[in-house]
Formats: sequence, C-alpha cells, structure tokens
Amino acid sequence: MSPVKRVSESLERLLDDCGIASDRFEWIDGAEMPQPYRRLLVHQKDMTSTLQSFHQSRIGLKTLRSRSGEDCYRREVVLFAESTQGPVEYGAIEMRLENFNHAERNAILSESEPLGAILNRRSEGYVSDPHGYFSLVAPVVCQLEFGCERGTTLYGRYNQLFDGEGRILASIVEILPPARGARTNDE
Repeated sequence: MSPVKRVSESLERLLDDCGIASDRFEWIDGAEMPQPYRRLLVHQKDMTSTLQSFHQSRIGLKTLRSRSGEDCYRREVVLFAESTQGPVEYGAIEMRLENFNHAERNAILSESEPLGAILNRRSEGYVSDPHGYFSLVAPVVCQLEFGCERGTTLYGRYNQLFDGEGRILASIVEILPPARGARTNDE
C-alpha cells in the first residue's frame, strides 16, 4: 500500500482544533515503521484489542473533548491500560452515528469505553482499513498526555472502520506514546 498524503478534510479540522497540524505528518510505508510501532499499528485489526493484548490489560477511555453534529460525533481521547493507568494511545475520531445501532450509539455517547470495545460486541462485524502510517514530532497534547519531551518522535496511523455493507463507521487518527528509550529529535 502506498501511503496517503493527508487525512480526510473533516478529520483534519478536528485535528486542527486539537492543536495537531496534520501537514506535519511524515507519511511512511508500513514496512518502514520501527518496532514495536509496526507490530502495534501495521495491521487490519482494531487498536483496542491490539493494545489490550500488547499491554496485557483492559483498555480504558479518557475523553479530552467531544462534540456532536447532526449525524457525526467527534472526540479527542486517550486510551489507557487499566492495570497501570498509563496512556497507550491518543486518538482523534469522527464517527458516523447513523451507521451504528441504538445500543452502540448510546454506548459511544456515554464515553465510558473505547470504540473498539463497543464494536467487538457487534454481531454484524466490521472492517478496519488503515489508509496510511506516519511519524510526527509530539504535539503539545501528546507531550502532556504521554509525559514525553518536546521533540519526541511519535508514530501513528490514519484508519477507517466500515460496517459489513461498506458504510463508514469512523475515521481515526491513532498516535502511540513513545516506547521506552525513545529518542527526541533534539538529541
């Protein structure tokens, strides 16, 4: 897969509102992603179960900001390992509420669990379709939430989730905290 050059316009606006300039993403091929980020990002599974397996912990949700539109719900979140309370992902997500059933919409709007946990209970199933992988210098929100230094390189992906009929459920930018011993661009 050749990497994309940008995220969707509506997700780009959400990122801008969160203080993340998507034009700062350095798009890279998944095969060039360093470990452990490649193992955590370069796949077609949901991040919640991937992070749960990697951290051997249930994954919790901390919502930083959210807002609803007519059929669209946007939120900025941090996922954390419940066993350590440590952050395991920053996410900016736009969900098409009309493509979720009533119970799923209620669960999403309650902001009590990650989207992946909600979707993994679906009887209809869903598809995860990553559109690109990137590195970026840690934006302020990630510095604060991850406790990393200015200049730290972070890795992430732009992903879309679809239902079994091909309708879009969500567009997501997923950014991981630095691995232990990660370097900053200032070093």
